[in-house]
Amino acid sequence: MFGEKHDPEFLKHLFDETEILRKPVAGIIAGYHILPYILVGPQEDQPTRAVEIRGKIKVSPRLVLAPGRAGQTYGELFQDEGLMDEALVARIFSFAYSSRHQVTLESEDLSIKRLERNPQAQIERALDELAMREVINTGVIRAPSIRFYPVSLDRFITEILDQEFRS
Repeated sequence: MFGEKHDPEFLKHLFDETEILRKPVAGIIAGYHILPYILVGPQEDQPTRAVEIRGKIKVSPRLVLAPGRAGQTYGELFQDEGLMDEALVARIFSFAYSSRHQVTLESEDLSIKRLERNPQAQIERALDELAMREVINTGVIRAPSIRFYPVSLDRFITEILDQEFRS
């Protein structure tokens, strides 16, 4: 059904199939912020075994993008007052990425481990660990394909942003 890794329908399918099982309780604050996560998915060659990726997403402070120094608005710039707000607010998200999944990788910002237990058992273990340690700032994500885990991280970021802007 989905063979080509750059096929937009395949990537959309992965995005839609990603499950955000736990979001950080605290939201993104005004300055720099770190969003830790635990992402679990099946190994490519042995789907009954899990791969666990623990990492941190670094979030920049809010950036206000304005079209000009003289206070010109986007509506004036594009000659359409209803087109955009006077200023756009953005954030930059960055995270470590490894394209090699056959190795054990560990650093301060990224840890990739291949495990003997099945993905659901590993997710339950991660959730229990966070609850026992009373960690409230870490997300837990179930990825349909570990090979494309950045797509699942994009889904996580999207849900965090949706939560931030609804408040």
